[in-house]
Order: sequence, then structure tokens, then C-alpha cells
Amino acid sequence: MVRMDHPGVWVMGDLADDDRRRGMGVVVAYAGQTGRPWWIAPRPARWDYARFGRSLPSITPDETIGMTIVKHNAALNGFNQWTLNGKAFSMQTRQPHHILRQGRRYRLRVRNASDDIHPLHLHRHSFELTGIGSRATRGVIKDVVMLSSFQELECDFVADNPGPTLFHCHQQLHMDFRFMTLFDYA
Repeated sequence: MVRMDHPGVWVMGDLADDDRRRGMGVVVAYAGQTGRPWWIAPRPARWDYARFGRSLPSITPDETIGMTIVKHNAALNGFNQWTLNGKAFSMQTRQPHHILRQGRRYRLRVRNASDDIHPLHLHRHSFELTGIGSRATRGVIKDVVMLSSFQELECDFVADNPGPTLFHCHQQLHMDFRFMTLFDYA
């Protein structure tokens, strides 16, 4: 939500100067205002999902699936390639993939070893955040969660919606360049 109460010509965009200069922003000009657009960096803030949860130990999962996100700079015709546990997703082989058993509780332990922020999305299921960094939490239910650069998180889901289930970064460019894995039911 943006409050429009400061007339002028402004830039609203990505916090990273480099990204904003390359087009990840928009100029907002109030009626009758002219001049060079101004960028004002917001005060530092760090989003904390754990504020909305409870400091309780999580339920023990039936199985834990570890994932490490790595970016390979300019590896695919000048574009970054993404891997999960060292593997880039292939549409031809539908790999990597994991087999789920219906009714079991799974914990995804995800480590972001890149300098990018990733909105992680799990199709067909909601998940409960069980750990942000080294802090345990419970009660925060999501289907997309932002994972900051060089951060770790844990989330649990119950395999209760059979069928092919995609886990991926919700940034389309990351997904296009292989940031995906497939879950399927046995």
C-alpha cells in the first residue's frame, strides 16, 4: 500500500540501485509536477515471519527434505542458472523430483546460498513455517514465503493432495532458468 501525499516526481522501485537503474522501477509523477525523478531509500527493515507465529517446538516430521539454492552466474547464454542440491530442473526428464507418500508430514529445510531473495511457492499444498534462521516458530500457514539472501528456513506440509506438485521460485525468470523441483505421490 502506498500513501500518495507527497507531491513531486518520484521513483518507486527495487531497493537495489543496480536493479532499479536497469528498469526495476517506475516513475510516479503527481499531476502538475515536473523535474527529475527522485529516489529516497526507505529505512532499513527486515521482515520477520516469526512475529506472527508462536515460539513452540514444531511437530516431528515423518521425513525431512533438504534443499540448497545455488545461482550460477551467466551459465545459460548469459542468464543465471539455478540449481537445487546441485541439479537444474529439466522439463524433458522432469528431474529433480521427490516421491511423497500420502498422509505423511514432510519438512522442507531450504538454504539460500545466493544473494537473491526468493518467493518460494509450493503448488497444491499449504505449509507451516517451522523455522526461520535458527528460530523455531509455529502457526504461520503459507503457500508462498520470501526467503532472503543467505537465509535458511524450514516449513512443513502434509502430503494430502495427490498429483504432480511443483516447488519453485515465484520469480518467473528464476523459474525459467531451472529453479524448480517436482514432488509426486507414490
